[in-house]
Amino acid sequence: MRHDALIVGGSFAGLSAAMQLARARRNVCVVDAGAPRNRFAAASHGFFGQDGTPPLEMIAGARDKLLAYPSVEFIKGSVVAGSADGAGGFTVSLHGGEEISTHKLLLSFGVQDGLPDIGLMAGVSMHRSLVFGA
Repeated sequence: MRHDALIVGGSFAGLSAAMQLARARRNVCVVDAGAPRNRFAAASHGFFGQDGTPPLEMIAGARDKLLAYPSVEFIKGSVVAGSADGAGGFTVSLHGGEEISTHKLLLSFGVQDGLPDIGLMAGVSMHRSLVFGA
């Protein structure tokens, strides 16, 4: 099946886009690896009506609301490649080899944090460390 839109990344931005597309009765597929950047945060702040709510709780709530729309599909996985398909759309390949066809492609993945490769930093949260410049 060819989706109207495929969203790569199922955190705040991706789910917000999926909601708008679902409300417009578009066939939407959200591909998400399940590792949002804010997964280590105890709470989200400054988000209207959600201040102090754990980010993963917000994501779970948004996914639950989206499941009320029969035109929304979630796939747990990672996109490893994508290309224009010659028919005005895109084809993406998932880590497991599955290919998905879509009219529109929305990339909604963000920054990935990485700690320096220092033995003392193994397993240390970004919230529990101080980094001093050189």
